Amino acid sequence: MTWFLRVLALAWAAVLLVILVGAFRPETPGIGFAGSFVTGLYPLHVALAAVLGILIGLAARAARAPLIGYATAVVALAAVVGSVAVLGAQGRAASAEGVGLDWTSVLTDVGQPDGAPDRTVDYAPGREMDVYLPAGAGPHPVMVWMHGGSWVRGDREDRTAQHRALADDGWAVAAVDYRLPESGDDRPVGRDQQRDVACAVDRIRAQEPDLDPDRLVLAGQSAGATLALSTASGLLDGSLACSDAGNATGGGPPPVGVVAHYPPVDLTLIDPDLQQVLFGGPAADAPGLLRLLSPSEQVRPGLPPTLILLGSADHFVLPDRVTAYDGELRAAGVPGRLVTVPYADHVFDRPFGSPGAQLTRGAVRQFLSEVG
Repeated sequence: MTWFLRVLALAWAAVLLVILVGAFRPETPGIGFAGSFVTGLYPLHVALAAVLGILIGLAARAARAPLIGYATAVVALAAVVGSVAVLGAQGRAASAEGVGLDWTSVLTDVGQPDGAPDRTVDYAPGREMDVYLPAGAGPHPVMVWMHGGSWVRGDREDRTAQHRALADDGWAVAAVDYRLPESGDDRPVGRDQQRDVACAVDRIRAQEPDLDPDRLVLAGQSAGATLALSTASGLLDGSLACSDAGNATGGGPPPVGVVAHYPPVDLTLIDPDLQQVLFGGPAADAPGLLRLLSPSEQVRPGLPPTLILLGSADHFVLPDRVTAYDGELRAAGVPGRLVTVPYADHVFDRPFGSPGAQLTRGAVRQFLSEVG
């Protein structure tokens, strides 16, 4: 038993130390990602694990391993203090958005429950979208949602509970699949992904009478957020249309807003392999296509109101670059704002109950009430 407690105490202390250092020093290689990722997703669980670590340390001390026991208890106590600081910062950020965190949900809703779409429709050949409807008669304001996945993976079911929550708040959601690169096919897909979203918008405009095209918002997370931003720009300036002439309506009301969860905004900074997927080579070698796909190239007056949601320690997008992009939008007179979740990394909203998910749902709810 003494041997087991020693190993358990050392392992527990090591994990807590990695999380603690990573949370407060996210720039630390490897450790920084681990810490910010966990504290963004499961901060309350970290706090409880730290309390348990104190008990494990005391048990190791009682089992004649005083040095290991004291060290584990000290590290665990520091992790308790650190996790309370994280929770406090996230709680204050939520309060600033008028959101009271549901701590039971933080603890128990650790995934994305099935929100059960009301129907699935083909919006173009081989392309589907799930539709989540509010109660009552339409036409309802609608959010067109694009999933993430670095432009090469993912599916429309990645935020199904979020979509149902939005429908319960009165906003329909159309979660779309868009084309992904196929094995052995080297053709770039960036422009075709935009055209797929344009096809979904055209379908809503022409064939979905319970959805209101005059109150349509584009939204997405990660790569899908970039796609939402760039597609809104293309629909607004008329440079983008559905690739399927049978579905095209020849135009319609532009989006009234964009919601972008942690978007890569400068596509010259993404991984070279992803540039190959989107552009067929380095983004710098395709300046015309870069202007069509990269949000940082599209900042101008007249863009729709834009809400950007970001984790302060995001390791997949550069928070400083996203913050600068937000500043460029506001300087151009584009309404909207940036909401930052403290101590959070990428996909902080994957657990439905996480503080970041609750906080940003509140911010989205407020934004939609303003634009819709």
